[in-house]
Amino acid sequence: MTTKPLARFEALLSTRARIGRGAPAPRARPVQNPLYEFGGGLPDPASFPYDGLVEATARMMKAEGAEALTYGDPQGYRGLRELICRKYDHFEGLKVGPENIIVANGSGHALSLALSAFVDVGDPILCEAPTFSGTLSTIRRHGATVLDVPVDAEGMVTGLARERLEQLRREGRSCKLIYTIDSFQNPAGPSLSLRRRQELLELAEEHDTLILEDDAYGEIRFEGEPLPSLYALDSGARVIRAGTLSKILGAGFRLGWLCAPREMIPVFQSFLFGGGVNPFASRVATYFLRDHLAPHVALLVDAYRAKRDAMLRGLWEVLEGTDVEVSRPEGGFFLWIRLPTGTDPARLAELSGRAGVQYTAGLAFFPNGGGERFIRLAYSYEPPERCYEGARLMARAILDAAR
Repeated sequence: MTTKPLARFEALLSTRARIGRGAPAPRARPVQNPLYEFGGGLPDPASFPYDGLVEATARMMKAEGAEALTYGDPQGYRGLRELICRKYDHFEGLKVGPENIIVANGSGHALSLALSAFVDVGDPILCEAPTFSGTLSTIRRHGATVLDVPVDAEGMVTGLARERLEQLRREGRSCKLIYTIDSFQNPAGPSLSLRRRQELLELAEEHDTLILEDDAYGEIRFEGEPLPSLYALDSGARVIRAGTLSKILGAGFRLGWLCAPREMIPVFQSFLFGGGVNPFASRVATYFLRDHLAPHVALLVDAYRAKRDAMLRGLWEVLEGTDVEVSRPEGGFFLWIRLPTGTDPARLAELSGRAGVQYTAGLAFFPNGGGERFIRLAYSYEPPERCYEGARLMARAILDAAR
């Protein structure tokens, strides 16, 4: 028996699959070799604790045996959830219990769980502009109506967030949630000030909405004083916090989580299959980080600080005297650049490609258009000497594209 081939599968797509279809993919541009990889926020492979993970895996298998290779707790391996609680306590003094944690397949998946639980097609949400392109893609797939709020040196401009919320109220609508990257914001770099953290929580209470706090980089702090998380400041159980091991252990583990009020956990769990997320990788990560968390993070901080400083040095050696603006983040993986007056984005793409330097154009990070005069550079992947060399090449391309 022969069957007729499907002419167009698009006609059968779900509503969610159709939403955002055809939008630009949040990928950095491919360029010729030699490639300076400044496009994606890739962790440094030299930072991966290869030998330590081999030893931790062997120790874990000897201790847990077949349990490591079967289905696990639907909420996630308890040992990992306990480790996450220990991490919060060590770095922040935040006391939470494993009952507040649900493990996901990376923080992107964790954020998607929160959006799936609370956002219907057409629901208004507040989102920073610029914001992380990956989460922006997920938000679009959920069909939310995105009201953007600018970012300045103190993070999300809460005065404008208030205006957005009050406008919704006048229209008889309400905001479902506010999405923020409050520490070393990706891509712009600032951290939300304590004053604005408190104002954001007050706004959430006043307008009866939730806050989705994305904390992927919190431990990667080079300087400055850490601030209490929105979750720690929250007294009304309005904050859902996403975290990940991608930046402090390895993105290939694909382990993230939500930290949330206990009564919300079963709702998130309903979007997961039984057996928990990757019980094996969860155990390996736990056995390694139980013994090495603080010293390993300290090594990462030193390594990424050196990369940031090398990239900044290379840029300013060439761009000094122009009206370019370059962020100097206190942590994280990225620099955010406002290009000099008169820069031709198409010409910059051509020149940087010839130089073998990869970056991400600002257009990818704005929910409702804009960003033509911005680019993001990631210093996370390349060693310091290549961050310096590539930054000088990129700076030269910027100068030439502005002529």
